[in-house]
Amino acid sequence: MQELPSGSLGLGAQPLGMACWRITPARFVALAWSLEWALALAAMVVAAFAFGLADMALAKAGPALALGVSGLSLGFMSARPDPAAPLGGYDTQKGARLWAMLAAFAAGGWMTLHVPGFAICAAGASMAAVWRLGLLPLSRGGVLRGRIGLRVVIAGGGAEAQPTLEHLARLRRQGVRVLGLFDDRDGARSPPLQLGVPRLGTMADLPDFIARQAVDIVIVTMPPRAEDRIMQILAPLWVLPVDIRLAPHDSKLGLRPRSYRWLGELALLDLFDRPLRGRDAVFKRAFDLVLGVLLTLLALPLMALLALAIRLDSPGPVLFRQRREGYVGAPFTALKFRSLHHAQRDDRALVPVARADARITRVGRFLRRSSLDELPQLFNVLIGDMSLVGPRPHAVGARSHDLEFAAVAAGYAARHKVKPGLTGLAQIRGFRGAVLRPEDIRRRLACDLDYIDDWSPWLDIRILVLTLPAVLGGENAY
Repeated sequence: MQELPSGSLGLGAQPLGMACWRITPARFVALAWSLEWALALAAMVVAAFAFGLADMALAKAGPALALGVSGLSLGFMSARPDPAAPLGGYDTQKGARLWAMLAAFAAGGWMTLHVPGFAICAAGASMAAVWRLGLLPLSRGGVLRGRIGLRVVIAGGGAEAQPTLEHLARLRRQGVRVLGLFDDRDGARSPPLQLGVPRLGTMADLPDFIARQAVDIVIVTMPPRAEDRIMQILAPLWVLPVDIRLAPHDSKLGLRPRSYRWLGELALLDLFDRPLRGRDAVFKRAFDLVLGVLLTLLALPLMALLALAIRLDSPGPVLFRQRREGYVGAPFTALKFRSLHHAQRDDRALVPVARADARITRVGRFLRRSSLDELPQLFNVLIGDMSLVGPRPHAVGARSHDLEFAAVAAGYAARHKVKPGLTGLAQIRGFRGAVLRPEDIRRRLACDLDYIDDWSPWLDIRILVLTLPAVLGGENAY
């Protein structure tokens, strides 16, 4: 693979490997839109109380509230984010102007007709306008500092990639960064530098590059008629948490505009989607934080008692720290209460724990059967390494004796498309305990992929509710 330049990479991308906190434009828009709703509704509630609607009879207050909510709904319909714009229009004044016009109209209605509903609507619209204006410098500054950005990689170069690169260049100020392109050709057919974007390697280098770098989207610039070659490219990529799109510039398919996903003026066809995109990812993280904080506070007294019992039962630290594979396979340090004798610990989890394993301490046997040894992973959830629900994290290079998980389960890496979880679908289906046969890991992988494909907030809630009876059953846990 080509050595990466130390400066800016194509179309203003940051140097690869630079560690910085970043949010994708889709998540920024989802968060901004949610807060816009919340602030506007809060302003309406405050205005309703200020005008005494809480003390009015329902027959009198109801029409005023209905008028205010209707006006605000009209504003949200008119100022909703543009799905084709990476930043949804939050980097322009258009939304703020629409809200300001609605606020002025509603204020005029209040001053003319003295109907409280107009005043309530004006309060909500004014708050939304102020919020939009406040986001202008925030969104633009976030793009300039690299805090808001969409990191793109191009699969294919030469003449086929030229229109895509030209479109993406116009989206640079909206946070779109092209890291580079990959192509098996070289020379004049695919130059080493195309519109300022470097060719970083061949197609064979692409999966490893995506696994090591924070890539959001891969755009395949080959014509749809090259379906065999496209399938060869996609085969090693589908297991990675990245959106994969096809840019059919010379397509003769004649699809209607709504058949495409638009990135600015660039028409793209969906090939694969990463799970938990946009507002789904924002919701899941907020759910983890709110419920995680609550569960941690409730569990702290129990964790203190368990820590004391471990300390009194056997020498060694209270916590066992192990390197495990997290999101996109990146290693992190998972926390557990120590359940084995410290001198006989298995840092790499090479030897599965048996039912009458002499390595288990007296307290550890209770902890493992009840799964209370996993409680410290609530702190992993709070810091963002894990989620409350997801595939259980395995040790780095997971294996059991001579059984390497990734070698016996096709598509094993696909379980890393989401954060690992404190509990998961495999656990409530009874797939707990040691992995002794290839079928054991294949069944768990099938559960993990079902979870990723079928994710919804209700699925997370269902898994959390069913976890307690699954744990109390104690099946296969020792």
